[in-house]
Amino acid sequence: MSQYPFLDKINIPEDLRKLNLKDLPSVCRDVREYIIDTLAGVGGHFASNLGAVELTVAIHYVYNTPEDKLIWDVGHQTYPHKILTGRKEQLHTVRKFGGLSGFPKREESPYDLYNTGHAGTSISQVLGEACARDLLGLKHSVVGVIGDASIATGMALEAMNHGGHLRPDSLVVLNDNYMSISKNVGSISNYLNALISSQIFNTWRKYSFRFMRWIPLIGPALMSFAERAEKSFKHFFTPGGLFEDLGFSYLGPVHGHDVVGLVKILKKAKKMEGPVLLHVLTQKGKGYDPAEKDPIKYHGVTPFNKQDGSMAPGDNTKIAFSKIVGQALIDLTKKNDKITVITPAMIEGSGLKDYSIQYPERLFDVGIAEQHAVAFAGALSSGGSVPFMCIYSTFLTRAMDQVVEDVALMNLPVRFVIDRAGIVGPDGETHQGLSDIGYLLGLPNVAVIAPSNGQDIIDSLYYMESHDETPIAVRFPKDAVPLNSLNFENPNSMTPGKFRILNKGTDIAILSVGSILSVSREVTKLLEEKNITVQLIDLLWLRPLDMDALNQELSKVKNFLILDESYKDMGASGYLLNRISPDLLSKFIKTFALPPEPIHHGGRAEILKHYHLGSDEIVSDILKAIQ
Repeated sequence: MSQYPFLDKINIPEDLRKLNLKDLPSVCRDVREYIIDTLAGVGGHFASNLGAVELTVAIHYVYNTPEDKLIWDVGHQTYPHKILTGRKEQLHTVRKFGGLSGFPKREESPYDLYNTGHAGTSISQVLGEACARDLLGLKHSVVGVIGDASIATGMALEAMNHGGHLRPDSLVVLNDNYMSISKNVGSISNYLNALISSQIFNTWRKYSFRFMRWIPLIGPALMSFAERAEKSFKHFFTPGGLFEDLGFSYLGPVHGHDVVGLVKILKKAKKMEGPVLLHVLTQKGKGYDPAEKDPIKYHGVTPFNKQDGSMAPGDNTKIAFSKIVGQALIDLTKKNDKITVITPAMIEGSGLKDYSIQYPERLFDVGIAEQHAVAFAGALSSGGSVPFMCIYSTFLTRAMDQVVEDVALMNLPVRFVIDRAGIVGPDGETHQGLSDIGYLLGLPNVAVIAPSNGQDIIDSLYYMESHDETPIAVRFPKDAVPLNSLNFENPNSMTPGKFRILNKGTDIAILSVGSILSVSREVTKLLEEKNITVQLIDLLWLRPLDMDALNQELSKVKNFLILDESYKDMGASGYLLNRISPDLLSKFIKTFALPPEPIHHGGRAEILKHYHLGSDEIVSDILKAIQ
């Protein structure tokens, strides 16, 4: 007998819609078990997907996807969606090079409308799709699914404000599981939590309205009065009033793991006119006890033991770059009570969990609100604090206006700590940190440090603490180093603008930028095996940079190249070539960097090799250029 008897019957949503309503709980059981079984072997986003099973099944059962448009926010909860839309046999390849993306991806399937990886975009997309439909005279439905953390983003609220004005027929499903990656913060999160207790109100409403309908003669008048009174009463007892004030009809909250109940209310929502918000309460990790108890730990998993949830122990001799940051900031805060730390909903990801416990009053988790985070950090610095803005490279792009207007132009000394810079691997194109060097170096005042090892990060943070003249950024990849290679107690002093010469030679100089140094070392070794001597220069500082000293070093070699783990047109290359002495530019071979195209998911080494940035490929190109 098959392990997944109902799921075996489903290859596309049309197959699902052929089943009886009473069969859907069994479908959900099969989908959940399939996710657990598959991810136990390969890893991936986990708790969020287990929480979205019933909701996904119900939506595909009620709506005629892909003719009806289904849009996901963030998208790390779409494994059930992928399973039901023709990709279940490929789920074991998720987040691997050449395999399924961990997020919706247009190139994968007609059921994926948008490539998503950042939060708060879905309501804008729902609104655009619905307005395009109406302008073209079409009749399909448009549905978006957004989380309780994402709906608090400025973009989502802007879209709701606009949607309530335009009022196209559409459905926004608020998947409320009380969690983003970190615990949700903010008044909107509190507002939604208050709604759970308001189910008493919804029960009262249902039975009292039934009673009024039953009363002869005066029943209709009472109903009219009650409906008017409810609008006022509801504002006191339920957050539905907020959404209705924005122009959305509000339904909920409803049990998000009752698939039959979800189908019934989705059918009701489908018939309603104008924009509708359906509030669904779900549990992250639903159906797998370890993930239910610790959804943060099981947000993303490596291969694990299905019986007890245990994952292979990490290498306790190594420390992640993110945790280096957290420890160094703890040490700095002990000495400087002006230090504050800001993060946009990434306490765990940015290595700040211990810091949040030790200095809760100095850590500001602003939620998924990168624009606010940067402007807030600028104001903290203006007010006399020493702010460290800890953020992923990919998310900093969301706050570019604030980086320009509210920090750089006013020369406010915000300390940007930019994690996941460079190739991030399994999360794919939406998360690659390949642009930050380009836009930071293109702005006035911003100093930029590109460390190539863990000790550099510690040294940089200590330098940044006392740097109060300009904004300053340190950027580093997702990586780990041996713990015994670090010195937290006595960091090295840093000289602004100074680079390091790690190997001496006269044939070729390699200008290596930050995290790509390991590849630069391999290239150096391979070239010297071919009797080509290499001057290996580690550009720890990008701005300021001692150009007189760099020009002097380049004058000693026959050729030079730049190696940078960024987009070719958004990295350090243009900045450097505009400052290198013109009489030396004839020696320039090329910039080895990533092409201006989406860089898909996979292991870092696989991605580098694919884009001809592995050491063997680089050496081959160099030999062609100089021979």
